[in-house]
Amino acid sequence: MRRESNGGHKLPIGKFYRICISIILVLLILYLLSKLEFLLQPLMAAFNVLLLPFVLSFFFYYLFRPIVALLHRWHLSKPLAILFLFVLIGSFMTLFLVLVWPTLQEQTMEFINNLPSLANSVQQQINLLAERKFVGTMIQNIDISSKVSGYLEQFVNTATAYLSNAVSWITSFIVVISTVPVLLYYLLKEDKKGYTSLVRILPKKYREDAITVVHDTDKMLSEFVLGRVVCCLLLGTLVYIGFIIIDLPYSLLLAVIVAILNMIPYIGSIIGAIPCILIAFTDSFVSAIWVLVIILIAQQIEGNLISPHVYGRTLNIHPLTTVLVVLVAGSVTGIIGVMISIPVYMAVKIIVLKIVERYEAASG
Repeated sequence: MRRESNGGHKLPIGKFYRICISIILVLLILYLLSKLEFLLQPLMAAFNVLLLPFVLSFFFYYLFRPIVALLHRWHLSKPLAILFLFVLIGSFMTLFLVLVWPTLQEQTMEFINNLPSLANSVQQQINLLAERKFVGTMIQNIDISSKVSGYLEQFVNTATAYLSNAVSWITSFIVVISTVPVLLYYLLKEDKKGYTSLVRILPKKYREDAITVVHDTDKMLSEFVLGRVVCCLLLGTLVYIGFIIIDLPYSLLLAVIVAILNMIPYIGSIIGAIPCILIAFTDSFVSAIWVLVIILIAQQIEGNLISPHVYGRTLNIHPLTTVLVVLVAGSVTGIIGVMISIPVYMAVKIIVLKIVERYEAASG
């Protein structure tokens, strides 16, 4: 007896039962592993410590790999090319500390010191709007000062909690600083040798498919990292120019926030716009509208003109799928999960599609 599968192929009942039993066994193994807390907790602690260095190392690997490849084509050995790259990075960091950091630091400290007065300014603008009939009934009971004060108190408590764990934070920082350059050096030096070593341990009948998956995944990750960095830098530049034109306070700080948060697809651009609009609102309602217009124009330029040329059709993901993936990753793994959610999703998608393709070819 045979049973019809969803794809229209006939699936033997014996094979169907074997698949069900395999799924049950996998779930049972996962359940038993969840009971081994004494074993899983040290492993999870080690994973959490190593996750950030590895994520940063792979990020910089895909970001700087084209530069190393270009230097290598100029007849420089791989170690010498990587050393030259590190010197170049150090030079750019020095220029950043000399030219950009003083202004950024000054605006950051001024912003922190002026938070109470900024909250009062927002409340005053709310009161002015409340005097107008068309919005008075909607916002007359809003007390921004108390809400901002509550948020500030919560921020202080959170900061105090983090400071109480300063030893752990310093340890994590030292681990990142000490491991990322070493990992990055060997990733750039070995380049794709790790991928070929991974493929070789697989059975021969799977190697051709594995090579295709690894190649597609590597190409996707490279284009995602490079494209995301380029888009964020250009978006931050456009926003900064617009903020300077309207003379927005803390323009550099806010442009940097917008650029960094734009690393999170879709949701990050919305989150980055909120502090900009609030700062502009402390001046006037019209300023807030101008800031909103500048951000929308910059995002439209980035989304419709820059991103299609940078990404092409490599990241052909529906916006709803992107939002769901980011939300799920954020709730499960925090900020690091949010940052890597899209490339991880795309890598899993490539693997799953290849498995389905091979299964259909075997069934047909």
